Parts: sequence; C-alpha cells; structure tokens
Amino acid sequence: MPEPAAVTAVCYDCEQDLEHCHGTALVHPDGAVECTDDPACRLGRDQHVLEAPCEDADCPCGLPEPAALPLRASA
Repeated sequence: MPEPAAVTAVCYDCEQDLEHCHGTALVHPDGAVECTDDPACRLGRDQHVLEAPCEDADCPCGLPEPAALPLRASA
C-alpha cells in the first residue's frame, strides 16, 4: 500500500528570504497600516500576505463621525 502524500505549505517569500509578514495588514482611511499579528510590525501593506480595510476588524476610525451638537448661545 502506498504511503499517503505529505502536504507541505511553503511560503515563497520565506524561501526567497524576503522581508514580509504573515499577518493581515489593516488599512485605515488615512492610509496607515496596522498588523493583526504583531503590534510592533512596521512593514507596509504590500509586505503582508493579506490586507483588509480596518472596518472589517470593527475599527471605529472608518465610520463617519457623529454630527456635532449645536452650540448654545450664551446669556
């Protein structure tokens, strides 16, 4: 009986020794990028395996700001 095939996931960027991150880059409306795996990660969005808009992670910064309350006239 033949042996079952082993599935090996190999990252191309790891094999090529390229600087990259396996986390997801959360992209904020102002263009800032935040890594889901490592808060200290400073790599750009194109150096992450995945990217998503920050609102996908329930980040409030992508939501419209509430309307300002009208100012009261001083007496």
